[in-house]
Amino acid sequence: MTGTKIAPPPIVDAAGDTIGNTPIVRLRSIGNKHQVDLLAKTEFSNPSGSIKDRVAQRILENLKAANKLKDSSDSNSNDNNNNNNDGTSTTTLVVPSSGNLIISLALLAPKHGHYKVIGLVPERTSQDRMQLLKSLNVEIVRTPIEAHVDSPESQFAIAKKIAADLPNAILVDEFTDGANAQVHSQVTAEEILVQTEGRLDILVVGVETGGTITGLARTLKARIPELKIVGVEPEHSSIQDGVVKSGAWKVEDIGGNFTPSILDKSLVDTWIQVSDQESYSTARRLIREDGVFCGPSSGSVVAAALRYSQGLGNNTSDASDQRPRILTILNDTARNYSSTLLSDDWLLEHDLMDEAMARSVAYHRHEKYRAASVEELQLPAAVTVPPTSTVGYALDLMLTREFSQLPVINPTNRKLMGYISLTALTTAMEDGRAKESDLVSKWMYSFKKKGKGGSHAYETITPNTPLADLSKFFEKHSFAVVTDDDRRWCLGVATKYDLMTFLNRRQSSGRAF
Repeated sequence: MTGTKIAPPPIVDAAGDTIGNTPIVRLRSIGNKHQVDLLAKTEFSNPSGSIKDRVAQRILENLKAANKLKDSSDSNSNDNNNNNNDGTSTTTLVVPSSGNLIISLALLAPKHGHYKVIGLVPERTSQDRMQLLKSLNVEIVRTPIEAHVDSPESQFAIAKKIAADLPNAILVDEFTDGANAQVHSQVTAEEILVQTEGRLDILVVGVETGGTITGLARTLKARIPELKIVGVEPEHSSIQDGVVKSGAWKVEDIGGNFTPSILDKSLVDTWIQVSDQESYSTARRLIREDGVFCGPSSGSVVAAALRYSQGLGNNTSDASDQRPRILTILNDTARNYSSTLLSDDWLLEHDLMDEAMARSVAYHRHEKYRAASVEELQLPAAVTVPPTSTVGYALDLMLTREFSQLPVINPTNRKLMGYISLTALTTAMEDGRAKESDLVSKWMYSFKKKGKGGSHAYETITPNTPLADLSKFFEKHSFAVVTDDDRRWCLGVATKYDLMTFLNRRQSSGRAF
């Protein structure tokens, strides 16, 4: 209920202490359309943004209990020293994974021990997660996605070789480690039982290692005998039957080309394979319609839940407690996929948008401007200054005319040289770096040729530039200087506000857009 006060969580000593107790959210927008009570356990609420924090924590606790890890408080080693003070070699964790477990293990290092991490990740792993791994000082080894588990080129075979060759190295294999299923059976499942008060009809889980679905099913089926368990994998994945198939998939964190030994298939009632397009487009729907900021594999799980619900028959009751209750497990955050899931260009390039999403993107990029160009913005004539003007004059002009920027023009040939910023000049004046008598040339930003790099690389905007292109330009820039094709004349300055004003003017005039 809006306004309900919830006791805030206590102060903890480390981020790892906040693992678990993730919220369950009702997906009202998507669920109501399918006449089900659709719930989502938001595992992306964990510190690293994924469910693998739970597994990493249990693995590390088990290693420490077996005296295989030294506590960080017992060592004063730094990044340039691979030995502990007692002469023993620093522990190295060698981890074959799609990425999230490696991130979790590296993130928990300050709390659980002094160790290094070598991560073996498939080539499909997003660059966003690669950058995150690098920031955590993980040594990265990329492996071919098509390599079978038994191949010498597989991430598992390479990981075993590295672990065997390095002193004091430990192979962390979540596909065989019982801690993977154990933590979900003992902890995650108990959370679900409390949160749902034991009322649950269907559980839908994405499958990669098999640990999550096996652990949850063991406990939940024992307590809710009628519960149906649905396993989800991508198209072309071989987890369910172990038969290697041709074709690859793009969605990360679910699927595989073999059946993991930790997976207990007898606990799974139904298997559903989901296409990449369903996965990515559903994940974007979850972000847009329900405000759930989850990754592509979560899109797979929800898409499978919706498909499964179609076979439950019609339930027209408005009361959520009268509808079939489906719980989905949302593995990780969309923040790990800014270059893929969150990129319209990438989704279009790889044909991963559904029809509705493709229409929406086409509308916002092109159709709403109806082929209009910059000329139709009706911009006032440009007000410019030469580089020999004083800072005081430029400031007075911008404050009087309510300009945030002023183009700087060469007084000889009238060509555009750059611009000055009101914010930058005001800041420089306030901290004493700039004086009113300074020349504008000292404080102006010079444009660079497009393709030469730099934060002020110049991109030509003319009266004939389509407004669709101008809108895309404003995704990276706060204003545009409008010139002729040869940049001989500065004709005006446009901002996103001018674009919005144009659309409002068109709408109020009754023209469709």
